[in-house]
Amino acid sequence: MKEHSINTDDDLIALLKKDDSIAFETLYLRYSDKLYYFAIRYLKSKEDAEGLVQDIFTKIWEIRKNLNSGQSFSSFLFTIAKNTIFNKHRKKLNENAYREHLRNYFDEVYDKTENDIILADMKARIDKSVEKFPPQRKLIYQLSREEGLSYKEIAEQLGISEKTIEAHIRLALKTLRSALSDEMLFPLFLSISILY
Repeated sequence: MKEHSINTDDDLIALLKKDDSIAFETLYLRYSDKLYYFAIRYLKSKEDAEGLVQDIFTKIWEIRKNLNSGQSFSSFLFTIAKNTIFNKHRKKLNENAYREHLRNYFDEVYDKTENDIILADMKARIDKSVEKFPPQRKLIYQLSREEGLSYKEIAEQLGISEKTIEAHIRLALKTLRSALSDEMLFPLFLSISILY
């Protein structure tokens, strides 16, 4: 690379505005290392820091006609660098937040689907078993689990003792335990049996 013998940034900017590629190379040689070491402190990656320097000088070339030769070129470069680094961090945070949102969304959908399948299977097994109960046990089970009546309320409604209600429910749960042979399904059933 060639360098201009001109020393001031203002003079180099004036030449750069006239498409002088040697003025551009001179500014690049003067500031690229400083920008690189500035960038690597924040980006923590050699490749990212090198990419940032290239991006900034590409931008300088693209906007060369609009550069202000009265403005500190050094300050202008480092302002661009700071803004670019800030935007990269913000973009990364936004991407991370979006990834987290998607991960939570898919976890939620997956869990909901899985739970729906388990619950539908459990309800089908329960309904099939309940249909096979003797008529009185079926009625007592339905009044207890589906209607939510207490043993006392069922006993009063059917005119039988609470002990009889309790015995029928115990036998019903024993039958359902066999129907829901999966070790996980029966405890799940007990925890949500009020739904059925």
